[in-house]
Amino acid sequence: MKQARLLLLCLTVFTSTAIAHTRSESYSTWRINDLHVSVTVSMPGREITRLANEGDYSRSLSTIFTEQLLLHTAVIGADNSDCKLLTSRPIAAAAGFLQSELDFVCSASPAHIRYRTLFDAAPSHVHYARVFRGGKLQIEALFTAASDTLAVNLSDDNQGRYAFADFFRLGVDHIMSGVDHIAFLMGLLLIAGAMSRSLVAVTGFTVGHSISLATAVMGYVSANSGLVEAFIGFTVALVAIEYFLLRHQKFRLLAALVAVAAWLVGLGAWLYGSLSLHGLAAYLGFGIFAYCYLYAAALNDSVNNRNAGLILFAATLAFGLVHGFGFASFLMATGLLGGELVKPLLGFNLGVEAGQILLIAIAVLALLITKRWIPPLAPQLLAATLCGIGVFWFIGRSFV
Repeated sequence: MKQARLLLLCLTVFTSTAIAHTRSESYSTWRINDLHVSVTVSMPGREITRLANEGDYSRSLSTIFTEQLLLHTAVIGADNSDCKLLTSRPIAAAAGFLQSELDFVCSASPAHIRYRTLFDAAPSHVHYARVFRGGKLQIEALFTAASDTLAVNLSDDNQGRYAFADFFRLGVDHIMSGVDHIAFLMGLLLIAGAMSRSLVAVTGFTVGHSISLATAVMGYVSANSGLVEAFIGFTVALVAIEYFLLRHQKFRLLAALVAVAAWLVGLGAWLYGSLSLHGLAAYLGFGIFAYCYLYAAALNDSVNNRNAGLILFAATLAFGLVHGFGFASFLMATGLLGGELVKPLLGFNLGVEAGQILLIAIAVLALLITKRWIPPLAPQLLAATLCGIGVFWFIGRSFV
């Protein structure tokens, strides 16, 4: 029990940047027909707020987004001349996203496309692009601050495609840079205590997020990315609260207060105008789930149920389902759906797991070196920290 808690303290050190939200990402679809090029660019609304200058908030995010695209998006012809912009317009987008469409005409066959929107404000931003020529998918590529230009005049034998290794690295990077799900994992290990129970918790979490990630990007289910991110923050706070609740006699009352708190946040977000009526219903449902989860966890702990491992697995699987939608949020509206995603999806998911294992391995090594200097109150401090971060995420993301 003690070693598991100390392990989590080390994990906190190695994931100190976890206060930031998930990785900064956007996507686009380019369609080339002879000398004409059209591009549809989609970006989470929260990312576009980085583009607004101080005192510039009177304008809509859609207007700011479109203006930035005009400044940082270009098509270059084979004769090295810039293609002429014909039209630019905002279009309807999925919940939590903004979309704009640009149309270009070139004097020579399009040879390169350049994209730099948001890279100056967020150097770690990653942009996913799909390029169609004559209605046929030609290229799938990643734009970054260091690689913002793509050749599009490739032959059929020299096409650029997402590789398994690219998505594997992306999965590892996703863990290292946007790790609210790792904060939740730390909370799971904290309440699990023994390493055998920790293994059950991590397995359930992994199975759960793998299922929801796969079903989301394959197009079988969809989820509101804003609600998902808010609920991920809530789960981080929830497992931290469970750590203290299991040691409190009035666990029923505390479980009820947690549910009421979730309802009040949802009601406040609805009155504020950032949440729809359907979203409010989701908050009510999640509050009921939180009460049932905390009540069952406390009851199970008090009676030393033989099925404790199975219950822990089922609970962490349910949490993993929520976090899996967080992994998939940037893919759900990209159009990268169907069988063609099997290989990259597998690479991304394995990369996520490799990143988790790497963090835990580093933490174990650090524990072996520093365990004699870690104070006894470390588990309580860790739980309190996770609770505060989770509540901050939950409230902040609910009112976006």
